[in-house]
Amino acid sequence: MSNYIQDIRQGNHRSFEIVFKLWHKKVYAYFLKKTASDDLAEELTQLAFIKLWRFKHTLTEDFPLDVQLFKIAKTTLLDYFKKLANDERNLKNYGADLTDKVNEQSLQFDINKQLEVVLNCLPPTRKQVFVLNRVHGYSYKEIAEQLSISPRTVEKHISLAIKQLNGYAYLPAFIFLMDLLAK
Repeated sequence: MSNYIQDIRQGNHRSFEIVFKLWHKKVYAYFLKKTASDDLAEELTQLAFIKLWRFKHTLTEDFPLDVQLFKIAKTTLLDYFKKLANDERNLKNYGADLTDKVNEQSLQFDINKQLEVVLNCLPPTRKQVFVLNRVHGYSYKEIAEQLSISPRTVEKHISLAIKQLNGYAYLPAFIFLMDLLAK
């Protein structure tokens, strides 16, 4: 077997083919026992032999070739299980993030609908001023310039809107949530 080690280290394809034929069934049986899947065992067997060839320069004559091959097989199996665990963890994290985003969007939609119902009880100009200020964050001066009214009139509209909406106990919560969601 030490001749095979030297030959494979030197890149001899024929020696590699011989080792493949000699050990393929045993490596496959090892993977089959560990995974209970024919397809997976075959895939891992191929990966183990690919690694054997790719890292042929690391082969040593200090240990028999089969010991080194099964060390590669064990590492291949561990790498596969680590990847599987990592993929599963990433999938769970992605699912949790997606659920959070859907819940957040649903809450945003509900808040917007309820806020729309509450704001529809205001006269049109008062509603526009209130939305520009409290929802979109415009200053009184910016609203005044945009609507061609005085800042004092904007202040009066905001004050009247708050008084009119005071009967809706949940309005401050809507305004607070709108501020949070706008950030």
